[in-house]
Amino acid sequence: MRCYPILGICLVVLCLTPSLYAINDYEQLCRLFKNGTLIRKPGTCNEYIDCIDGEGTIQVCPSAQNFFNPTEQKCSTVNAVTTNTYCGNRCEGLDSVWVSDPTDCQQYFYCRNGEALSGYCSGTQHFEESSQTCVYSVDSECVDVANICEILPDKTKFRNENDCSTYYECDKNGNHELKSCSTSKATKYFDVETGTCVAPNTVACTAHPKDGVCLNGSKPKSGYVTDGATCRGYFHCKDLGSVEDLNPTWYQCPEGYFFDESRGGCATATSVICTHNRCDGRGSMLVTSSSNECHNYIRCVNGLETEELTCNWDYFFDESIQACTSKIIYDGCCDGQD
Repeated sequence: MRCYPILGICLVVLCLTPSLYAINDYEQLCRLFKNGTLIRKPGTCNEYIDCIDGEGTIQVCPSAQNFFNPTEQKCSTVNAVTTNTYCGNRCEGLDSVWVSDPTDCQQYFYCRNGEALSGYCSGTQHFEESSQTCVYSVDSECVDVANICEILPDKTKFRNENDCSTYYECDKNGNHELKSCSTSKATKYFDVETGTCVAPNTVACTAHPKDGVCLNGSKPKSGYVTDGATCRGYFHCKDLGSVEDLNPTWYQCPEGYFFDESRGGCATATSVICTHNRCDGRGSMLVTSSSNECHNYIRCVNGLETEELTCNWDYFFDESIQACTSKIIYDGCCDGQD
């Protein structure tokens, strides 16, 4: 559903403003990008954000270089036309049109004979420059700030925080496109550090895909169901009668517990068969594998699986002592599992 940003049709504030830019914590943008990415700070030309381990630090170009070039990832000199496009008057030479405010998804400028009048979309709606309308945020392509690829290098790939199986990629025209890691044969998750699609158990994720989660074949189902990608995570599908719950709520078992769909609840990790990331929420330790009749174990580092090993001398792995033992182990997660 859309509304047009015209006074009287949807709530809009139009006013002359000496400051064209919203005040935001732009350092938080770094959570979307790989380590080492440099981002031009929205609404500026000579400032950029240095992303290290998901945290951003604002840097300023030297006075002789008035523009941070995101494609070249360095400061340089630039002409006034480009400067106006990115951090000056975006209404230069325009009349009777709306343009995006580069600092915010909800804000825009109405151009009147080259003059920029600030306005905003009501509620949680976003401004969509291509259609010249305000749209509901769920229908919006805006990510954090308008035209986000203008501040990034070409071909940058970055996270979609609403679905780990998809990601965004910037094209050479400054637009971003949503792409998928899933195929008809397998679901993979996006790894921002490598820019590739990988096995779900190698990516820390709290935004699992919801398509088909609350279906049993073609019929709706309700109750608690596994998220299909982690050992701790599960969805609650509401009972909507003959209609599928399209937006189930995701939950997570406490650390040390896994979701057991057969029981419809959480249980100790060693009692639940799960071949996803058995290191999830368990830090750096050794954990029992759901394979090879309790002879195998997995080395965890910071909650991710690094390697699977087999005990020597046909010993069994005992998670409680973090070691292999000659004692026969009958943990439910591995007993009877090839």
